[in-house]
Order: sequence, then structure tokens, then C-alpha cells
Amino acid sequence: IAMNNDVSSGKFKTLFTESGFIVVGQVSDDQECLRRVRTLGPDLVVLDYDLPVSSGFEVAKIILEDKLSDVILIATESQKALVEEPDDDIGFSCITKPVRKTTLLNTIDLMFRARKKINTLEKEITDLKELLVTRKEVEKAKGLLMKHLNLSEAEAFKRIQKQSMDKGISMKEIAKAIILAYEIAKAIILAYDI
Repeated sequence: IAMNNDVSSGKFKTLFTESGFIVVGQVSDDQECLRRVRTLGPDLVVLDYDLPVSSGFEVAKIILEDKLSDVILIATESQKALVEEPDDDIGFSCITKPVRKTTLLNTIDLMFRARKKINTLEKEITDLKELLVTRKEVEKAKGLLMKHLNLSEAEAFKRIQKQSMDKGISMKEIAKAIILAYEIAKAIILAYDI
């Protein structure tokens, strides 16, 4: 919680703790907020637009650019108009003062659900990238085996698969070892004009 006064900060802390959340920090200025967010790694930061020295909006942008946390910005109607440009995807929620408990809690619930979905999708993307890298390595190793041992594609694949199972090593690692072995052999042949 980053508020410009202790009364507001205390009210938010009470609301969050009564709602089952853990408040890991309360600050009253922009620099301390950024230090705490970087140190503590909270799931959510609730910022007052009127933070001293720079605005809560500027702090929110830094937090989001650095992917440190999700953010809810508390602002007046006029401040909210400054934050939300028609074509701008600000990436955080902005709630106007006075803050209603149900609005805040519903916003938090939606943000946590969205974060869970985003994390799942990011993991799927990472897994697919890894699968693609593995497939490329295996294809390259198959090509080398086919070329140098006169194997069919199916036979080359079965050899890689069997080595993987026998050694308890992933097919990607077996493929990398095959590629490295052929690169070393090629380098030796070139070095000694064999």
C-alpha cells in the first residue's frame, strides 16, 4: 500500500487484512514504494495518485514496465481522466475516490484471475518454445545420422529415442550430443586435412 497519508493507508490495510489478504508493506512516497516492491515482490500494489515526489501514475508505469507487480491506482475523477487516454492500454486498474469496498475487492479478484490466466498462457508459450527447440535439435541430429550412417528417418529417430530411454536423458540432450560429436569430428578432419 502506497498512500500519501497514514489514515488512508491504515484504512486500506484494515480492509485488506479483514478480507483475508496479507499486507507486506505500507509506504508514503514513490522511491520507498519502488524499493519495497523490488525487495518484497508483492502480487499487487495499491497506489495513491498523489504520492510525493512523482505521481503514483509514474510509479505504476515503472512497476508495470519492469513487470514487478499488478497495480491498482487510486485517483480522483480528474486524475483518472489524465491517466486513461482513449487509445492507451495503461495495463493497470484505476479506481476513483471515494473507494467503495466492493468495487476494490471485485477489481482485485478480477486482476488475480487475469494474472492466473496470463501465467498459464505464458507457461504454455514457454513450453511450446522449448518443444520447438527440441524438435529442431532432434531433426538436425536425425539428418546427421541419416547422412553419415545411411539410416532411414525412422531408424535415425529410433536410435535417438533408444539412447534417450537407455541413458535416462532427454531426446534434446541426446540430439545435442550427436550434433556436438559430428561438429568435433568435422573440426578434426578439417584441422588435419584427413
